[in-house]
Amino acid sequence: MLTARQDNRLTAAENVSAALAEAAPTYTADKALQKIRTDLDALLAALKPLRQQGLRTASQGASKTKTQRRELLATAAAEVAGDVYSYATDQQNRTLQTSADYNYSTLYELRATALVDIAQHIYDEATTHKTALADYGLTPARLTELQTALTSFNGGKNDPRQQISEGKAARLAIKDQFAQLATLLEDRLERSLRKYARSAPAFYQRIQAARIVVDRPGSHKGNVETPEQPG
Repeated sequence: MLTARQDNRLTAAENVSAALAEAAPTYTADKALQKIRTDLDALLAALKPLRQQGLRTASQGASKTKTQRRELLATAAAEVAGDVYSYATDQQNRTLQTSADYNYSTLYELRATALVDIAQHIYDEATTHKTALADYGLTPARLTELQTALTSFNGGKNDPRQQISEGKAARLAIKDQFAQLATLLEDRLERSLRKYARSAPAFYQRIQAARIVVDRPGSHKGNVETPEQPG
């Protein structure tokens, strides 16, 4: 469900994430840059599964739309469950650990009512512990994604008007996530990175190079000085 442009911007974000991971010792004393890296990886975790659905070229049929709703809910629930499970393990909270012990495959194979019930339980537990889970990469955007996926799956219908409405809602949600990505890379990262131009020029240039987005043939090359709008 990604456009070609979104796919390219996702690739650039992945390049930045890889460059930050490789150069982690350079900014061990920089809390802001560490937080940027954490938030970036959280956004990537939410966006990368969309690649499995391919690039968006046309409207999807009823059965495929239903399948997509199941995939999105299972993906979002499994990712949040992973955070809850890790937190519960650290806290030695066996009850919470057991309640979050679900992966994508298990969730996807559940009957519809069971999937909704378990995904809702995962959402409720994550909401209850959201302050502590922030240290595990759980962001408000990811909780919202799970809530949206629950609403879409639970109330989905197969008539064409419902399909169109759901398609628009999904595209708006994705566009919002790419807007968050743009803010992170073009605003927060730029400000935190600026001081390294003199103190660690090789690191600075490596991150700047990773941020460059190359559009499909026929488009122009984006740059870090005048970034295009996401979406």
